Amino acid sequence: MKYLIVCAQILALLSLSACNQSPQRLLEAANKYHANKKYKEASILYRKAITRDKKFGEAYYREGLNLLDQNQPVEAAKFLRRAVDLQPSNSDAETRLAEIYLAAYSSYPKKLKNLLPDIKELTTKILKKDPHSFNGIRLQGMLDLATNNKEKALAEFQEANSIHPYSREVVGWYAETLSSLGHAQEAEKLLQDMMARDKTWGPSYDLLYLMDLHNDDPTKAEAVLRERVANNPTSPTAVSNLANFLSQHNRPDEAEAVMKKVLDDRSHFPAGREMLGDFYYRNRKFDKALDQYQAGVKEDSKNALHYQQRIVGAYSALGRSADALQLAKHLVEQNPKDSMTNELYASLLLETGRGPDVHKSLADLQKLVQNNGKDAILHLDLARAYFALGDFDKSSAEAQEAVHIRPTLMPAHLVIGRILEDRKQHAKALEQTDIILNAEPQNADARLVRDRALIGINELDQAQPELEQLVQKYPKMTDARVELADLYLGRKDFVKAKEQLDAAWAAKDVRGFLGLQQLALMQGKADQAVKAVQGLVDQNPKVLPYRYSLANFEIAAAGMDHTDPTQAKALWGQAADNLKTILKTTTNSADLWVRLGIVQRQLGQYDAALASFEQASNADSKNETAYLNRGMLLEFLGRQKEASDMYNRVLGVDPQNTLALNNLAFLGAETGDNLDRAMTLAEQAKKRAPNSPDVSDTLGYVYYKKNLNSEAIRIFRQLVEEKPQNSTFRYHLALALLKQGDKQEAKAEAEKALQMSSVPQEQNKIRTLVSQIG
Repeated sequence: MKYLIVCAQILALLSLSACNQSPQRLLEAANKYHANKKYKEASILYRKAITRDKKFGEAYYREGLNLLDQNQPVEAAKFLRRAVDLQPSNSDAETRLAEIYLAAYSSYPKKLKNLLPDIKELTTKILKKDPHSFNGIRLQGMLDLATNNKEKALAEFQEANSIHPYSREVVGWYAETLSSLGHAQEAEKLLQDMMARDKTWGPSYDLLYLMDLHNDDPTKAEAVLRERVANNPTSPTAVSNLANFLSQHNRPDEAEAVMKKVLDDRSHFPAGREMLGDFYYRNRKFDKALDQYQAGVKEDSKNALHYQQRIVGAYSALGRSADALQLAKHLVEQNPKDSMTNELYASLLLETGRGPDVHKSLADLQKLVQNNGKDAILHLDLARAYFALGDFDKSSAEAQEAVHIRPTLMPAHLVIGRILEDRKQHAKALEQTDIILNAEPQNADARLVRDRALIGINELDQAQPELEQLVQKYPKMTDARVELADLYLGRKDFVKAKEQLDAAWAAKDVRGFLGLQQLALMQGKADQAVKAVQGLVDQNPKVLPYRYSLANFEIAAAGMDHTDPTQAKALWGQAADNLKTILKTTTNSADLWVRLGIVQRQLGQYDAALASFEQASNADSKNETAYLNRGMLLEFLGRQKEASDMYNRVLGVDPQNTLALNNLAFLGAETGDNLDRAMTLAEQAKKRAPNSPDVSDTLGYVYYKKNLNSEAIRIFRQLVEEKPQNSTFRYHLALALLKQGDKQEAKAEAEKALQMSSVPQEQNKIRTLVSQIG
């Protein structure tokens, strides 16, 4: 509390003392704070100076540098951009801004290619003022390297190095470019010369070490690491890198001896307990890591929270989940605004929030987000929790908020992409995966979502090789195997499908087993498939997803052409029973009620089916499938007005639903109540489904009713030519021909339609027409 009071007093004094000072005096005072690394105080005064003088370029420039020292490049770029505009001669501002833009472009080249013109402009300005500018030439080299013009970049780095030999700002780029172009020996000599001149510059050792590993020379690589320790024995990075190398090369005792030395030199290694604990943790010696972290809490009270956070991780790694969760919760209560503590607790809640504790975990996550609304990671964790619970609307909203706070948070983009793809919004899902893959080209989860979306838009030839590569690279990724198997099944490549499904089932993924039964079904082995899935349900009677799969297999088997009618009815009945069993405990699932209604319709249980569709719409008032199925059944039962009401409800949810547009237009034509609206609806449906024969038939029927008979006949003739066995199309053609006065052809078409029709209601209509023609 005292600290907060002192800070408030300092800020108040800064504010009061700044009231009557000139912009220049404010700048001078801010520079002093910045020199003493009091960046927040400096920022207040820099911005105060800018408020006093909106064109004070030096204040913008200094605040840009101040923000860079706080590792805030995005915010710094805004001030440096203004400084460049106000101070045309300030080459350093141009250099710093170009470096920020280059770093951003290199991270996201596709997304941020619009930065290239700015980078080129800034570099050109620097070189125009001084063609031999060290910064201008090295920036040009970095720009050429970023755009893959390596030969040109090499020449520029060489020139920059001749101007300022062995500068930290160019040697690393120069060496990497030499190495990438096959000049390994020159790169090695450059780095060794740099090490001789600047023994504490880490990148020299790092690059040489990586080159030696690439050349499969661990002896030389170890020598580089030891040389770094010898030249800079107080560098935590140097010590840790050597110990890690020794561990990786199966020399644990030597590695531990190197790390333990940090405890003997607390002046240079004040975080020695943390270093040694982290070393043990990396090497899966979690009990020893815990000892070091606990000792750190006792010895370093100022950093106790830091060590306690690591103790949480050690508890979790040791399987002491309850201890980890209890300590994390205690730390959050003591430090409610510490982002690391909150994120750690949230992560544990997600990990342990299963079974009966899931809702409690969700409530705790909601509280964390409420108390720390600007923490993107917490929003992401809450999004993941909602996703696990199947609440995709809330999951998407939280992930969107996470992205709003931190646009580069790729896991949040992944959550959004998964939800969009599950909702069949393939194009939007692809947008999310493009963002992820631009930043992380090898992100396997994003690649899988992308491949699913490609399948969704029927880009199978693109999706298949990508999925095959994914499975090859990640053989344990059963999600990809199942997706690839589905693609093979769709293409009736049963051998390849079986290979993927066998692998998934061998990995204990039940989708592999169910996929194998789907394969059996497609090969005409319906009885075998249903029996196998029934066995799975018998072994796991309380696992409702298995019972739902059984119902779907029974439905599919019942609908197969060769199924005996009695057997088919039995299968429909079994499917209905299984769906009802599920609905006893899952009463609020619109999809389940719709599924049951469809089965009941097949069984001729029309009242029950209507009730099920109504239950579905009660469970989800925006479920257009429920309204659509209810409308189609009402239409079948001759209850046209009620059917029209249902189709209108569908259009209230989705104004572009093709089936509802088509059916509503046809009913309008049948009743003749509003033929103008019927024609509008039919034309809309035609735009949505230009190749659908049923939609064309509806449009033709509307034209027939509106006395646009010539156009109606043209449509019906084309449909009969394309679908000569369709009785409805011939019947409608007969109606239009009769209206035209061509009784002979009308009778011929009507008689053909009667021979082909198998629907009693339609047969009666056709007989009436034949009698009318005479």
